[in-house]
Amino acid sequence: MSNRNLLNSLRALLTVLFLVLLLSPAPARAEQDTEDTLGLFTAWQEQSSTASRAPKPLSQTAENVTAITRKEIEALNAHTLADILITAPGIQVDMRGSPGSLAFTNIQSSKYNHVLVLVDGVPLNSLNDNFSDVGSVPADIIERIEIVKGAASSSWGQALGGVINVITKSPEQGRTVSGAASASMGERTTSDDRLELSGTSNGLGYLLSGGYLGSNGVLQHRQLHSANGYGKLTYDLADAGQIFATFRYTRASQGELFLAPLGIDFQEDEDTRNLYATLGFRRNLGNGLELELFGRHAYRRIGIFGSQVSDGAQFPPTIIKENASGADLKLIWRKEYNLLVIGGDYEHDELKNSDIQGNFDYLNRKVDRWGIFLNDTLATGPVAITPGVRFDHTRTNGDQFSPSLGATWQLDDKTILRAYTAQGYSLPELVYNKPTEKIWTSQIGIESQVIPYLWLKGTMFRNETWNLQGIDTAGSRHIALGSELEARTTPILNTSLGAGWTYTDTYRTSDGTPVLGAPRHTLQLSVRYDDQTYRGMLTGRQIYWHSDPAFNGRYYGLIWDLHLGATLLKRENSSLELFFTGYNIFNGRMYQDEFTPSTGRWFEGGMKVRF
Repeated sequence: MSNRNLLNSLRALLTVLFLVLLLSPAPARAEQDTEDTLGLFTAWQEQSSTASRAPKPLSQTAENVTAITRKEIEALNAHTLADILITAPGIQVDMRGSPGSLAFTNIQSSKYNHVLVLVDGVPLNSLNDNFSDVGSVPADIIERIEIVKGAASSSWGQALGGVINVITKSPEQGRTVSGAASASMGERTTSDDRLELSGTSNGLGYLLSGGYLGSNGVLQHRQLHSANGYGKLTYDLADAGQIFATFRYTRASQGELFLAPLGIDFQEDEDTRNLYATLGFRRNLGNGLELELFGRHAYRRIGIFGSQVSDGAQFPPTIIKENASGADLKLIWRKEYNLLVIGGDYEHDELKNSDIQGNFDYLNRKVDRWGIFLNDTLATGPVAITPGVRFDHTRTNGDQFSPSLGATWQLDDKTILRAYTAQGYSLPELVYNKPTEKIWTSQIGIESQVIPYLWLKGTMFRNETWNLQGIDTAGSRHIALGSELEARTTPILNTSLGAGWTYTDTYRTSDGTPVLGAPRHTLQLSVRYDDQTYRGMLTGRQIYWHSDPAFNGRYYGLIWDLHLGATLLKRENSSLELFFTGYNIFNGRMYQDEFTPSTGRWFEGGMKVRF
């Protein structure tokens, strides 16, 4: 119970912090400091669309939301979505090798298959096991990432652990042709080469992007060879409407598992092909009404090939094919003090699994699912109330009802309080007949900048989950008590600091024993320098995975990455940028089991031309 006592102490400390922030007077600020301060703390007025499925200020968003901007993404020299998420507070990412390799993403210690990941409104999660391949999404196509931590089923359906919503870049405005070309090279012939073209003309906008990401493997048998292409078209109608379409294709072959160092004569490779397409229409109907129609399709083919290391003898392969087609309808009514969103989703799913060794209930399955939702934001002075509700007909797991209720209270122009409670769910893999996993989450939080040059955010949460499915958790009920703290400074001499810390105590309600494999501590640190010509960012992270001791995990130190860049030959519409990254520069170790060790120290560098 010592961990429970520690958590209570942390909760008390957080409560004291809340009171200090509430009662502290706002110090006098020098006029010359105001511009730098506003540069960091205008985030309250930024529009977030993920929690309610319609843009609204973060100051009226009751959920615990983290937003990552394009500028922050570029500072990381990131290859994929996975490289970005490892720096987000409250997120635990289990990286399995070189850039672009498999990565498993958790939110506040929830399981990876409880997190809904969306790209252009299309779920990245597979039908076979709810896995979202965040390593397959190129960082260069991303404009913004919004992360909702905690159940978000009242808006999105099955989103027990939260939502990661990836918003891609829009076509370049005001120019007919613009673009960028980049190339990098690192150890073990790790390379990332990309080309992008973008522009608008007479209301028609386009963005085309493609590239290759490959490596001979920073770890043994973690080779990767992948190609990807992305396109977006928009057309502005004369009557305040827009037609838009996107297309994304990826193909990758990679080494997934290599057990020879452990004395096991086995290795596994994976070949994936993914295709995603959307077509949509939005229009302002007048009198505060907005309409959006959206169609989507996803095709995934996953081939898993096992063999013996000693002689190359092949095991029977597993071929999984998935098709998911859907349509969404959304009506938004926007008034000065009210934002009402009503909508519905439909999806037709098909799964074919050739695993002849599996003991599945259904190897091939087709289902039709639909859901309707309603959420509202009622603002009265400094207070905003956000009720929400959703009904889903899942076909395989009956009907699901997901309510939520949240509130924000802006005490002044520097402090805001948040409270949120909701019920959520997650469906099992489509090939299994298992119960629906459920959660009830409750959160309270504060966000403040009463201390000069410092932004602070704190959240306490309680997540109760039941009907959990797993090797050692089948049918059990868990409670996770946790706290999350974030801090950032405004730039002083072009330098800023950032930190995030999450503590979660997850235990079984039946006997109070801790749940192994649920990360307990997550720490992120960063130091950033940017004078518009030279930039640098040092990031550190540590995840205490709390895995079964039999797995021989190592996670007691921090992993430090260094990202450097210099913008040279800068012109109005063109520039040349050089960049360099050192990964795990102190050669630390952080992995939850010996089957998937972390990468050691390695380096890469490259250049990017914008035109």
